[in-house]
Amino acid sequence: MGVSVAEYFGQRTDVENPVIQPVVGEHLCPFSCGNTCKKLKSGNPPVCSVRKPDGTLWIVCSERLCATKKDIPLCEHQMSILHDIGKHIFTPDIPRDRICVKREARLNVVEGTKYNADYVISLSEGRTPYSGPDRLVLEMQGGGETTNTGKITQLISRWQSDENRTNELLRSTTEASTLETNAWRRQQEQFIVKGNIAMKTWKGYGIAFCVGTILFDYLKGKLASANLPDLHDYNWTLAMIGICEDVSDLASPGPIPIKVDESRLLYTNYQTFVQALINQGEPSLSAFRGDFINLDNEHMIID
Repeated sequence: MGVSVAEYFGQRTDVENPVIQPVVGEHLCPFSCGNTCKKLKSGNPPVCSVRKPDGTLWIVCSERLCATKKDIPLCEHQMSILHDIGKHIFTPDIPRDRICVKREARLNVVEGTKYNADYVISLSEGRTPYSGPDRLVLEMQGGGETTNTGKITQLISRWQSDENRTNELLRSTTEASTLETNAWRRQQEQFIVKGNIAMKTWKGYGIAFCVGTILFDYLKGKLASANLPDLHDYNWTLAMIGICEDVSDLASPGPIPIKVDESRLLYTNYQTFVQALINQGEPSLSAFRGDFINLDNEHMIID
């Protein structure tokens, strides 16, 4: 079984009324406040998120979770998400006005490659009551790509052309599926490079990653054998914060509410985490022995 469309241009599909209508042309993104929807701009259907067969949300648009641009004021959606995250980075009773963010902050890399932090998050003054960092690189990745994306596009085309279109048709199951592997590969570079920049910049800095439920579980599974220390109440320098759908209220028209997932939080040491990434490989002697060919295309057995 594949995924189904969960949100179309900021409207959840698992309610029957009002009936969602097709959106064409360029319109402002429902989530990134003042920016044109990047999917519509590129001629693609404005699908924000999809659901796996078990109902778990997978965000497929990089603007959906908490994207922003430097010169545009934060909107309520962004402030609410960042405040929720700040409560889990700093302290649960932290007020909004003590949390400060810098958006798309340029990070320096030795060979000159350009890296931007999604956010740098900091306290306006003072320190938190526990020993986590008070200034961090904050990265956001709710999900990623899907396989067979064309199947989703075909479904939406059928839905758009149906005079009796319904939300039920729009949320039909497709043959597409979530692609955690690609998201994981991208995240590894972010973990290593951006975290290292934070560590080098100042002793008390750190890095936090906000990822969707599916990606959190995938990453945790990859590192299951590492036995990463739980440093929530100590001197942690890296946090992984799960983001999930908020199901505390009945589904109602509009965007799907999201929140920090209290069951998916990891606070640990940056160096230990990176070492666990490096140690994923196992000796593979068979790859370095056996049947080779030389550059005359002759088979050679090398022991």
